[in-house]
Amino acid sequence: MDLSDIYIVDEVKEVILPYRTKDGKDVEISIKVKPISWSRKNQILTKCFTYNQDGTIKFNFDRYTKDMLSEMIAEAPWGKTDEVFLNNIKPEFGSKLEKLVPKAFEELENPNFFVKE
Repeated sequence: MDLSDIYIVDEVKEVILPYRTKDGKDVEISIKVKPISWSRKNQILTKCFTYNQDGTIKFNFDRYTKDMLSEMIAEAPWGKTDEVFLNNIKPEFGSKLEKLVPKAFEELENPNFFVKE
């Protein structure tokens, strides 16, 4: 049995992000994105939870998105993808980057997630 398909290949792929500049020009911004392992995703998820004294739990989606993008974007024309960069981009471009991020809780989209079997 060949189990090679279950491992992440450290393969970087090119992603083209179409963008319209302020002067109305359509441009393509090329970035290189690397896959993220199941374990690394879980580590980032864990960092994004806050447990409050009253027993409530909060999840910081902003932190999750920024950490995932910082981890996944291997090469970009703007240099390092970090919090400083991400805090200063326009919402239109941020939305394009956000689409690259795996959903934090894919299981919750299943209507039977909380149904006890």
